[in-house]
This record gives sequence, C-alpha cells and structure tokens, in this order.
Amino acid sequence: MNQSKEQHRLRNRIILALIILALIGCFGFLRWNAGVHFYKDEGTTGNTSTNLLNGGLFAKSGDTIYFANPYDQNSLYSMDTSLKHVKKVYNDYTSYINAAGDYIFYTRRNDKKGADSKALFSFSTTGLYRINTNGQGLKQLYNDPSQSLNLLGNHIYYQRYDQKEGLQLFRIGIDGKKDTMLLKEGAAPVIANNIIYYTGVDSDHNIHKLSVSGGSPSVVYEGNFTGLSYVNGSLYCMDMDNDYTLCRLDLSTQEMTHLTQVRIATYNVSSDGATVYYQVDNGKDNGLYVLDTKSGVQTELRSGNYNYYHIIDNYLFFEEFDGSAAYVMNLSNEQIEDFHPKKGK
Repeated sequence: MNQSKEQHRLRNRIILALIILALIGCFGFLRWNAGVHFYKDEGTTGNTSTNLLNGGLFAKSGDTIYFANPYDQNSLYSMDTSLKHVKKVYNDYTSYINAAGDYIFYTRRNDKKGADSKALFSFSTTGLYRINTNGQGLKQLYNDPSQSLNLLGNHIYYQRYDQKEGLQLFRIGIDGKKDTMLLKEGAAPVIANNIIYYTGVDSDHNIHKLSVSGGSPSVVYEGNFTGLSYVNGSLYCMDMDNDYTLCRLDLSTQEMTHLTQVRIATYNVSSDGATVYYQVDNGKDNGLYVLDTKSGVQTELRSGNYNYYHIIDNYLFFEEFDGSAAYVMNLSNEQIEDFHPKKGK
C-alpha cells in the first residue's frame, strides 16, 4: 500500500513538472514571438532601388509578393509569385514596402484613405511601420509623415518629416530604437555596398555618397540629376539639364552615358542592367517603351500615360497615370494584361 502511494506521488510530481516545463516553454515562446527577430545577415535588403523609386508598391520576399492594392485604397496585400492566392495583410494605405524574413516595413499614409475608411480612426494616420508577414504584431517606428525607406540589415534608412526641421534623412533600428539623423537634407536614399547614394535637393543636384554609418558626404558626380537608382554596379538617373533624359553612371569607370534622347517621367531596370522600361513624357510620343542597353534599340510597347513601374521576377507592374487601371506585363513575351487582384484567386 505504501509503495502504491509513493508511486502515485511520484507520478503526480512528474506530471506537475511536465506541466511547469510546458508553461515555461509556452511563456518563453510567447516572449520570443513578441520580441524583435533580428536578421543574422547584415546585408539583408527588402526591395530594389528602382522599385522604391516608383513608390515601393511591390516587393518580394521568398515566394511571396507584397503589394499595395490599387483597387483597395493601396491596402497591403500578398500573393504568390504566380500572382495567385491573394490575401489582405493590413488595412493601411501603403507605400515604400520592404519585406524580408518575418517582417514587412512600410510607410503609412491613411490621410489619403477615403472618408469612410476605418483606417482614418487609427491612432496615427501617417508614419513608419513594421508588421509581421501574417498581418499581426503591428509596430509604429515613427509617427509623423515619412517617405522613401530602405532596409539594410537591422536598420531602416528613411526620409522623415518634422514640422520644425522639414524633410531629413534618418536611420532607425528595426526594433524602433536609436533613431539617428544622418543628413539634414531630405534626400531619398539609394543604398549599395554599405554606401548611401543620393541626389542633392537643397544647395545642388549633384550625385553624392555617404557611409551608412553617417559622417561627411562627398560628391560622386557633378550635374543636375534626379530620380536616382542603383543596378548592377551603375547608378541610373534623369538629367534635368538635358530635358530629363535617362543616364547611367558606371561607378567603376566614372563614365556617364545618356541612354535616351527623349524626356522620360519614370523608369525601371532589369536586375542585370540589360533592359530598361520607361515612360516617355514629351507630349507627343508618350507611352511605355523598352530599351536594350547593349544594342541601343528602343521600342514602344504601349502608347499612353503610365506610372509606378515595378519589376518583380518576370513581371512589370504599372498603372494608368490617373490611377484608373493597373496592368501587368510578362517580360518574356511582353504581353500586357489587366492587373485586378482578387482575394482567394
């Protein structure tokens, strides 16, 4: 009898110990899940500079494309790389999307939402935000208007607006800590090889560079440029002194090449730099064009006025200039179709 009681007590102790261990494990998991998951690779990035030049409305992470749905007030959505399995992630007016690992970073502009939108009643209508890829764990990193942002490692480089100081360039940790001003000038950052490139916006429009850790900037190339991006060892930009023609600066040789002889409004570049897609904006030949950078051959793909050119894998996404319709082009055959994502597709 005593042996049976002792076995019973032992069994109860074992069960109690297992319950305690399970509770400790569950609590530890919840704490881990609620904490920030830092990237092991300090070179982690969240979008291409050419997509960010166009507003950062599409970004890819793994096998998922995150995008601002033009038919749902630019709310944050996701879909797979075959453009199917569309899901709504969050009801924010979204731009400058960066996605990597567990997180999506973006700029919120709910002040652009319709008057009947519930998003207008959120605790802040603007700012810089981080959210889990499953749409949970929303975290505000900055609460006033922000613009272009770049993820690099465990930091966000972004343009922030302050009522007293105006637009400036800042760096903040992905945990929302150590918000540091890098540049009083409100430049849009283009990051490559731990260097921030930007075109001046105040005293000049030269191409400058600055270390990602801060310090003093220096001039890379003198001129009157805007619309900067980086692709495959070269900087691309529009030359305002030459009617906004597209240029390419080879950083290894410092050779500047004019790629177009016609005024453009925006552009995007393939990852290897072999092909450029751009919007001609001269008032008579307006349309979507493609340029083979090796042969110099330029071809009109579709006449009209378009905006927000984004390249994801083998697709080019773009919109009518007035926002009335969105399109997707298969880059392998240049076939253009309406882009109208529907949940559950």
